[in-house]
Amino acid sequence: MMRTAWLLVLALVIFRLPAFGHDEGHGPKLTDSGKQGGVVSPVVDMKDAKKGASAALVYKAELVRSDDGTVRVYFYDQYMKALDLSKFSPQADGVVEFKKGKKWEAGKFTLKATDGAFLGTVSKPKTKPYNIDIHVKEGSRELLSAFDNLD
Repeated sequence: MMRTAWLLVLALVIFRLPAFGHDEGHGPKLTDSGKQGGVVSPVVDMKDAKKGASAALVYKAELVRSDDGTVRVYFYDQYMKALDLSKFSPQADGVVEFKKGKKWEAGKFTLKATDGAFLGTVSKPKTKPYNIDIHVKEGSRELLSAFDNLD
């Protein structure tokens, strides 16, 4: 009888653990479609990035990838109206993260503001899925847009 009770408690704990996992991303979940055929992600203040889905939405960003490794990142307001990039620093930093074995590895790349988007080149990781994080400054504020589970 005691063993059955322990097994029941153990089963409840095991099946409840996934509810405590953090797979919410950075910022609120979005349902917008990309205007350029890419993936849309929330843009949050870097200081709020660890808040997950409760981080305040600052802007929205769209990541468009080409087969040759070119990436373009477009920034929009909350209504998906394109933003003037002159309010941002002329250069953004990108990080591509992928799992190699049991460890996560990261590579950095640079993007430059060109023709209404931040443009850069990244080597596509050999493993899928992978993540691309974009860090850009707007005045003294650092912003983050995280594009997760890409293939």
